[in-house]
Amino acid sequence: MSDAVLALCCVLGGCQANVFLLELIILQSPNTLYAMTFAQYVVVTILAFPLVANFADSSQSRGLLSLRLRPTRIRTAHKVILATASWLMAVSSNLVFGFYISVPLHATFRSSSLLLNMLAGYFFLEKRYTFPQVLCATAISGGLIALAIEKSQKVRSTEAGNAPQTTEEELWWFLGLAVLAGTTAFSTGLGIFQEYMYAVARRREEETKAREAERNLSLPQQPPPPPMWAEALFFSHAISLPLFLLQPQRLFLEFASISSGNYMHFVLNALSQYVCITGVYVLNDKTSAFTLILTLTLRKLCTFALSVVYFGHYRYFTAVEWVAMVTALAAGAMYPLLPKSRAPSAVPPAPAGGKRKEL
Repeated sequence: MSDAVLALCCVLGGCQANVFLLELIILQSPNTLYAMTFAQYVVVTILAFPLVANFADSSQSRGLLSLRLRPTRIRTAHKVILATASWLMAVSSNLVFGFYISVPLHATFRSSSLLLNMLAGYFFLEKRYTFPQVLCATAISGGLIALAIEKSQKVRSTEAGNAPQTTEEELWWFLGLAVLAGTTAFSTGLGIFQEYMYAVARRREEETKAREAERNLSLPQQPPPPPMWAEALFFSHAISLPLFLLQPQRLFLEFASISSGNYMHFVLNALSQYVCITGVYVLNDKTSAFTLILTLTLRKLCTFALSVVYFGHYRYFTAVEWVAMVTALAAGAMYPLLPKSRAPSAVPPAPAGGKRKEL
């Protein structure tokens, strides 16, 4: 439970700082988001490596220190799927800012994954939710969708009032919105896949221990495996690093175009990304995918509030936007106080003696 609370603080604090720094980077170096994402992946890989490495003295090794990876539990195929999917989602999610998508709109639209996760869990994983849970999720998603619709109407009215120019900017804006819709649905499936991945790994681990106990096997002493969230965090980023080399010239040009005043923002953004993503992976391991998405939804609402106040977006808010935001915030605050459903899940069962996670 303490791990989940600490992870919650990492998400609400680290992710909030990360998005704030992201908006500063967009203002000063808007065409460097691919390089920024690469920097995040490098820093996360380096800082997560000690979590999966085994540093032990060894008289048989040539050096003073024998460096090896600790035993892993997650299937290799699952790691590759997770790494590829996470890379696609991270890159596309950051690049949409080049399509005239603002940070507040990005945060609100991505938060609609809460209701999508509930629908996916109901139809595919046989999860059951109480009526108040459904009502809160619907209120949150409805408020966020209303914000997006209101924003689109304001974009159209602004363009119509400025000049009879082509709608190229609006076309790019709708393309960015389509990419956001795709990443939102993608993140929903990815969260459910991670929950399934952890459950499969725990089940396989218990089955292996049971077979060893039946055969009375005495295996050589091995270092303990890393936490599953740490294993998933490291490999999902380390495996993805070569994918950035698919566009090496773009990577070089973007790093070269970073403004001198933005170097510190890049460093702090990458470090805060490590804090943020670590909290996300711990929550995904310790709780359900729905709880994780709820936490991220509340974080994105906080991001929305900070962005509109600090960067002055509140000056252009309409009554619809204020009502939608307050409704979503109130529903999100009420959800943790609601009774949870006790219906079983179709995700592979937890090992004997383990605790089944609540929805």
